[in-house]
Amino acid sequence: MTGLSRLRRVAEPALWFAGLLILWQVGVRLSDVPIFVLPAPTDFLAVIVQEADRLAYHGMITTKLILIGFVAGAVPGVILAYLIAKSRLAEQILYPIVIFIQGLPKVTLAPLMLVWFGFSDLPKVLLTALITFFPVLVDSVTGFRSIDPRQYYLSRSVGASWWQTFRLFELPSAAPSIFSGLQITIVIAVTVVIVVEWLNSQNGLGYLVLRAMDSQNTPLIFAVLVIGSLIGVILSFGMSLLERILLPWRRF
Repeated sequence: MTGLSRLRRVAEPALWFAGLLILWQVGVRLSDVPIFVLPAPTDFLAVIVQEADRLAYHGMITTKLILIGFVAGAVPGVILAYLIAKSRLAEQILYPIVIFIQGLPKVTLAPLMLVWFGFSDLPKVLLTALITFFPVLVDSVTGFRSIDPRQYYLSRSVGASWWQTFRLFELPSAAPSIFSGLQITIVIAVTVVIVVEWLNSQNGLGYLVLRAMDSQNTPLIFAVLVIGSLIGVILSFGMSLLERILLPWRRF
């Protein structure tokens, strides 16, 4: 991909987004919509500038929980996916349990986790891990099962150990599918943490939304939405960058 095509890939969505904001701004002003119903972009962008330190503080807390919960769900997801893909017995025992857990309405588990763990970060991390776990597991199983059988013949012919086979053949072959699941769930994790913070928190972006609702500060709510979206974009870009670094043989 040339420098010009990369610039165009970034510039086109940015221009569309800027055009949307301009239409929003003009529409709100011409319609004279009350600010507590729908603030204009200049209203909540001004809040972002005025409350930059406060938003940054709570945004960092939310980002930390996102990353902890994401890792706590992704790592077991990859490990169990390998077991399920390699063992028929593991698939028969573990997969029904995983499907049952996935079917639980996880956000509604928040009140129950409050009873168990109190007002701490643990419920937020656990719920994020639970929601992250299943997509990563499914995509990882697909990746491990799609490995070319000829790679195993090659591995045995050179006398590779189990660890060498896993590290040099299986994991690199499954990595694109694993990263596909990671890309999906890292964005979902942002929403999960903010929602759970809204239900149970003394800090974080979800807490700011709750305080803004109490004071009917709609521009602050939109400011939090913008910051949450930026966090999602940054984490997604970071995951793409990590994939490029760890999988240099792929064409992006």
